[in-house]
Amino acid sequence: MTAHVWDDLLSERDRQVISKAGYDEEGASSWESRGLGENPLVLVIDMQRLIVGENVPILDAIEEYRTAMGHVAWEAIDHIAPFLDFAREREVPVAYTRVVPSSYDDPDHEDLEIVEPLAPAADEPVIDKSYASAFYGTDLLSRLVRGGHDSVIVVGNSTSGCVRATAVDAKQNGLGVILPQECVFDRIEASHRVGLLDLWMKYAEVLETEQVREYVASL
Repeated sequence: MTAHVWDDLLSERDRQVISKAGYDEEGASSWESRGLGENPLVLVIDMQRLIVGENVPILDAIEEYRTAMGHVAWEAIDHIAPFLDFAREREVPVAYTRVVPSSYDDPDHEDLEIVEPLAPAADEPVIDKSYASAFYGTDLLSRLVRGGHDSVIVVGNSTSGCVRATAVDAKQNGLGVILPQECVFDRIEASHRVGLLDLWMKYAEVLETEQVREYVASL
């Protein structure tokens, strides 16, 4: 059974509502919100220098980039990097997104680069976006359709922002969504935990990374 990061936030009434309404077994009642799929793509969300920063406490990282998360991001990288290697070994395709803020005139600025431990392979696409969702204003959906993918495994940041927006849009486009909970993160711990709870109840499978590895190995 998955040990979810939000478990200790729930009141007894919350637990009863989740159980009685069937969210723990079936997710949302209005659409099929759970399901792993048979041909996933791993989507790495916005693991860039200006968001990751140096491997220092977050309050120190903010001194260099106001968007940086420092040690919070690097803790997740320790899980993301080996998971990407695992997926590649099993020929599960990997794609990346980069957010390009309007304040940057040069899309090739070093601040916008994917951090080295997660650098994409030469044949892995990097999709630029201007807004939270990886689907909005990009060709991601077309890429997924062309590849015959029925689901996405989403890693990166932030749980309450770009990960959430991407997961919701993926579900609304008929795709399964899998979130390895150690591989996503947020600058605010409360937002991270509650965001994952909301996504699990309505839009996504939220699993421990080891469980996602088992799923990938079974494909």
